[in-house]
Amino acid sequence: MARAAQEHGIPALAYGLLLAGEVVYASSVGDVPPDRASTAPFRIASMTKSFTAAAILGLRDDGVLSLEAPLVDVLPWAAGIGLPDSSPPLRIAHLLTMTAGFPTDDPWGDRQESLPIADFDALVAGGLTFCRPPGLDFEYANISYALLGRVVAEVTGQDYREVVRERLLEPLGMGASTFDVAAAAGRIPGMHPTASGLVEQAEGPSGAFSPMGGLWSTIDNLSRWIAFLEEAWSDAPDTGPLSRWSRREMQRAHVTVGPDLEGAFGSYGMGLHVTEHPQLGRFIHHSGGYPGYGSHMRWHSDTRWAIVALANRTYAPMRLACAEALTEIVADEAVESARQRSVDRLWPQTEKAMTLAESLLAQWDDGALDAMAAMNLDLDVAREERRALWEGLGARGVLRDGASVTSRSPSHARWTVMTDAGPRELEVQMTAEREPRIQTLSVRVGPEPGGIPQ
Repeated sequence: MARAAQEHGIPALAYGLLLAGEVVYASSVGDVPPDRASTAPFRIASMTKSFTAAAILGLRDDGVLSLEAPLVDVLPWAAGIGLPDSSPPLRIAHLLTMTAGFPTDDPWGDRQESLPIADFDALVAGGLTFCRPPGLDFEYANISYALLGRVVAEVTGQDYREVVRERLLEPLGMGASTFDVAAAAGRIPGMHPTASGLVEQAEGPSGAFSPMGGLWSTIDNLSRWIAFLEEAWSDAPDTGPLSRWSRREMQRAHVTVGPDLEGAFGSYGMGLHVTEHPQLGRFIHHSGGYPGYGSHMRWHSDTRWAIVALANRTYAPMRLACAEALTEIVADEAVESARQRSVDRLWPQTEKAMTLAESLLAQWDDGALDAMAAMNLDLDVAREERRALWEGLGARGVLRDGASVTSRSPSHARWTVMTDAGPRELEVQMTAEREPRIQTLSVRVGPEPGGIPQ
């Protein structure tokens, strides 16, 4: 973080590290006193979008809003928005997932924070310009989330900011988070670069674009938000202002974005980015960039490590520092954490099939296999042929290597056993029947890729 502050000329930077929802370290660089690292308010910019998405999903869960509803059904005055010819309706889900078809509007959108609601409504009613029909491709557009803020207000009959405060901020104890710059007590001033150096960024009132980037918050408060979202992947009791399943919906891929850092593949969820790293697994994250500020929050679903950083320079690229730090932190435990999580959720029937496969390798038993075999098993490989192949391996003294177990889903397992004849890799796949049965039963000579299927 100190290197990031130096390289990018950031005067003030605060950051925090979390594990399983708990802050384990918080500190600061530059003009933030260490004792205020967790409590100094910064503008979090586009990280606000996750709050807007959560508010929309909460209304969906309450049964007062459908994500498939055409926007004009909720905002009739948007009928003249100017959809391309032969276009499908612009739906709420399109706005959430950045597939509305609008052009990217950074940095224009970042300067619309204080646009009055009436002026925004007139802007939309007068027609906008689309790059493509809704629902086709991802393109990041702030105006989508400004429209979602108007949806929240229309459905609830309340100001969007009050809905977020009542439904999310207050229940989560995020009392230092606010859309009102005057209420951000002790805020760190934003700094904007000019030819003569950094100058303080003037702040205007909250307005129509606040749902896409207007929230002020602190490391302490954002740690609560990150913990709440990250906890959706744990087995903790489902408490709080938004269901576990809706929080997971925010954090799963809805539309591809493309290659990301270090060959990882990026997608967009709902108010959050999703990155699948080829070795380390899934990272959930979102940056914030505004005149005077830059921020980033990121967590790793399998290890439950998370990081958040807030900086006071225009478009400070905090994503780079956070991604580098979190990648280093999770590297040693990510693979094992992913493996263990997949193993922990195996069906009991899958575990029973694993035990059966090991017993068949040691001593074939047609009756035992009959009790669990799906109807396709003998059609795919004749029983006599399968028996001869397995008995021909000469495996005795079968012992499972527990650390080798991997799984694609609760119905599947692949693992290595040690035998008197050497290592063998076993695999089972269960059916979707009410009482799942074995549809795939295989063994490879040795655990190495490219071993001979049997």
